[in-house]
Amino acid sequence: MATSAGFQMQMLRDNLVYLSSITVFILSLSAGVDVQPQQERYEPDYSYYHNVSSMEAELRLLVMKHAGLIQLNNDYRSRAGHSQLVLRMSNFSSGVQTATGGKVRVLLSYGEHAREFFPVESMLYFIKNVIDGASLSFNKTSKRTFSLWVLNSFDIIFIGMANPDGRDYIEKTRNYCWRGTKSGVDINRNFDWNFGGSGSSNNPKDGEFRGPHPFSEPETEVFRNLSYIFAPDAFISFHSGARHIYIPFADSLSKHGRRQPINKTLLVRLARYMSRSCPSRPFKFGLAYDLTGYTADGTSFDFMAGHEKTPFSLAVELWEHNKHEGRSCFDEFNPKSEALQAELAFIHPMYIELLNYLHKWKKENFHRSQVKTDIYALLIRRKKDDGHQRLPIRKNAMFFSEDSKDGSNPDGGTSLPSQLAFMMLFILTIALVALLVRHVCQMVRKKRIISLRSLSATFSLLKLS
Repeated sequence: MATSAGFQMQMLRDNLVYLSSITVFILSLSAGVDVQPQQERYEPDYSYYHNVSSMEAELRLLVMKHAGLIQLNNDYRSRAGHSQLVLRMSNFSSGVQTATGGKVRVLLSYGEHAREFFPVESMLYFIKNVIDGASLSFNKTSKRTFSLWVLNSFDIIFIGMANPDGRDYIEKTRNYCWRGTKSGVDINRNFDWNFGGSGSSNNPKDGEFRGPHPFSEPETEVFRNLSYIFAPDAFISFHSGARHIYIPFADSLSKHGRRQPINKTLLVRLARYMSRSCPSRPFKFGLAYDLTGYTADGTSFDFMAGHEKTPFSLAVELWEHNKHEGRSCFDEFNPKSEALQAELAFIHPMYIELLNYLHKWKKENFHRSQVKTDIYALLIRRKKDDGHQRLPIRKNAMFFSEDSKDGSNPDGGTSLPSQLAFMMLFILTIALVALLVRHVCQMVRKKRIISLRSLSATFSLLKLS
């Protein structure tokens, strides 16, 4: 009996070891399945799409022809040395000031995920639309008017291809499921915002491999540098695979604590404007952790919103297949080559709505800051005044905090120096009144002494008589 029990225990151990081996094998096969090459329904035709070299060549040609409107900075490069195609577009001859204050500073990012060709193409389409419109000789065409408005009102920096090594890897391997760098790091999980959370992976074979530490990849350094140097009013990270506009935050910690950006109302309003730009296929928008079925830790737009405090930070997915099935990848993220130009034209109004809203916001904020500046100027003028009395200036609580340092009362009352002067005047008045009373009392006393002496003299004369 004991021998039979021992035999059964040994069989159980052997079965457990066998099942464990099978499980490990299955997991090893499934790990990184989203980055393994699949049978594709269609592939890019490079007479429509641009590869890495042709995209760079076309942008260089634009820069050479229109140096006063667009510039290319090749200082930012990938680990393998490819240019990240950082461009700056504006009317450089007009400077940075406009009638509504500074130009709106916008930072736009494309190609963070290698398999998403469409966003990079949308960048080129937008740039060419603006540059070509400005080059028209007809002064009153709507296209020229729009182009001049963009160039004179905005200072836009494009990170044209954030992950060129990944794109180069796809072109050489035809693995259209690849999303990371050549070494497999998803740069959109490599930022210092809840880095290492469950919305990323430490498995180098996984599509969401985050890398060894925040900013371990040179491809992410451009974001941090430009945020510091350029201080953008808005940052947009463009992707494809859905028709979504994501409002921060996407990370697992934010989802657990229901964290929301402090300017959520403004972000929702901007997302609504952008969504309505394509009424036949409107974008869905909302907090990222609510809109998606997953969390994403260490993303660029969370970093820009939470760490860098960029006023507007969004992630936008521009295109989706209307009914994608199976494991093929290129058709999930990119339209057919023949439909590319039509799809690019379809989403172009989204850019217009984005810029319209940001321009309006900048203008309103400029007027508010101008009112604040004007009030300060009036206060300084009062201090240098020639003595003519003026009514006190009431400050608007919308522009001033309660701990303002200019000495005035936020409730509209008199300032502290005025109160001290009033107190001194009051004390001086009391002192003068006291002196006057004392003087009167002394005069009365003298009169009483004189009267008594006169009365005494009168009595003396009576006695003598």
